[in-house]
Amino acid sequence: MTEIDQITLQVIGHALTSISREMGVTLSRTSCSPIFNEGNDYSCAVFDAKGQMVSHGEFLPIHLGSMAFATDAVVRAFAEEGLEPGDMVILNDPYIGGTHLPDVTLVAPIFFKDDLLGFAVNRAHHLDIGGTVPGSFFSAAQENYQEGLRIAPIKLVRRGEVDPHLLELIVGNTRLPAQLKVDLAAQMSANRTAIRRLTDLADRYGPDEVQSAMSLILDQSERRTREAIRLLPDGDYEATDYIDNDGITDVPRAVHVTVRIRDDRVEVDFTGSSEQAEGPLNSVLGYTYAGVYMVFQAAMDPDITPNAGCYRAIDIIAPKGTIVNPHFPAACTGGNEVTCIIHNTVFRALAQIPASDEGGPHVMACDHGSSNNMIISGRDPRTDERYVIYEYPEGGWGGNRDRDGLSAIWSIVGNTWNVPVEVVEERFPVRVECYELRPDSGGPGAHRGGLGIRRDHRVLDHDATLSIVANRVRIAPWGLDEGLPGDNARFVINPGTDRERPAAPEFGSKAHGVVLEAGEVISQWTAGGGGWGDPGLRDPESVRHDASEGYVTSETARDVYLVQLDGSGQVDHDATSELRAQRGERARQPQ
Repeated sequence: MTEIDQITLQVIGHALTSISREMGVTLSRTSCSPIFNEGNDYSCAVFDAKGQMVSHGEFLPIHLGSMAFATDAVVRAFAEEGLEPGDMVILNDPYIGGTHLPDVTLVAPIFFKDDLLGFAVNRAHHLDIGGTVPGSFFSAAQENYQEGLRIAPIKLVRRGEVDPHLLELIVGNTRLPAQLKVDLAAQMSANRTAIRRLTDLADRYGPDEVQSAMSLILDQSERRTREAIRLLPDGDYEATDYIDNDGITDVPRAVHVTVRIRDDRVEVDFTGSSEQAEGPLNSVLGYTYAGVYMVFQAAMDPDITPNAGCYRAIDIIAPKGTIVNPHFPAACTGGNEVTCIIHNTVFRALAQIPASDEGGPHVMACDHGSSNNMIISGRDPRTDERYVIYEYPEGGWGGNRDRDGLSAIWSIVGNTWNVPVEVVEERFPVRVECYELRPDSGGPGAHRGGLGIRRDHRVLDHDATLSIVANRVRIAPWGLDEGLPGDNARFVINPGTDRERPAAPEFGSKAHGVVLEAGEVISQWTAGGGGWGDPGLRDPESVRHDASEGYVTSETARDVYLVQLDGSGQVDHDATSELRAQRGERARQPQ
């Protein structure tokens, strides 16, 4: 390996990160879907010649932890035929390197002269990839074949030339072919950006020096991750969490984990998790690994450069035939929901490790625990063209030892943005009539959970169809250290009227083919985060502030936080002291 000085190493390392970020900017600016150019539901990364992720932008952890499976699948698929300059391979098969079918991956080899330098890889969620229902989230799917077009690794671009027949085959099997064609072109442009920038870097420093820097960057992240793990006490830490149901049978399904810490290694064992679900709530390996990796990157030292080196110290056991590693062809479009529960469960296990002078893991109570997937589809009466709205709104994060949970933010699996109301109303035949924080949705605690949101869409001048694949309607986000759960999610049609009805009456968080007549409203309420610590110990002034901002009601302030507010909204300290003293007396009475 070529020797490299530290200054050059840092310059090359930051250049690689910059390349990944520029890929994302290119993809966003050249796409046409609001899920890309507003919601940022995509990820971009640079891999080395061995298929190890070296750098990425601040995109979706659920993609970044799973894209290595796609790169490995491409290398294996073309081991005999080989890859050439200008090639780009497309795939989305969840069982061959993908996550769920709407996530389409493009892998491009990067050559410097005749030598392989690395790979440009991006993954993006498309609004429709075919299948039984618009938007490709079919809550009653029992086979992956029902969920959309499956693409095994195949060259979409050969030596710089797009295969027009293959492209037409792919877009022709979806409901939004023109849009898909533009967005695939945006993904190609993102990879071309990386190819240009990385070859420029190799031309400046030499390919050997760039590859040496890649190797050293990975090794540094591995070493620092092992150092962080070594600070944690050896032991076995177990936890269980649940998805509401699988959309076929209304029975909770368990994700069980045992985290074993030994010296500088971690083993994450999912033995004891439920058997694979009949419906689409199954997590393929790419999803499962991502759900584990993202927790440890969040829980360890935040200054460690995130890349494949961080993962070398983590072993994952995911028994075949379970909800975290299903047999093909199990349906799995809702696997992102299971990934949310995976990361919640691993956080819950790590929360058993006590804080120490050396730190301990950074953990929080349960977040809103769902991607909140909701699809509205129909024909736009203004143009008579089909449309698909994909809503995946934010919710509350859990409180932690140091502070309240964040409100109206996506789960750490996603890091996506909301699609602004103005964009939704301009692009689609709907009106967003409510978009607000939900009072009392954050789990009460000494550190309160973050609030979920409510977002209402009214369908205008046409009938539409609704599909839902979500979670946390039946099972609330849990609190920690005596903190209380966050409020559940829900989906309601025509709330507050005499036509009010549940959007998903059978399963709460799963539905398909629900008709929304012209003028009807679908209201989506996301869950709040769990609280941390006894709510009766929360600072009264913090409770007063929450009430003044509308985060909690005065009733919750009194009955849960034991804080009495007077008519002007100020803390009545005498009444508050009496409430808390009465609670203390009751706690001391023999049961």
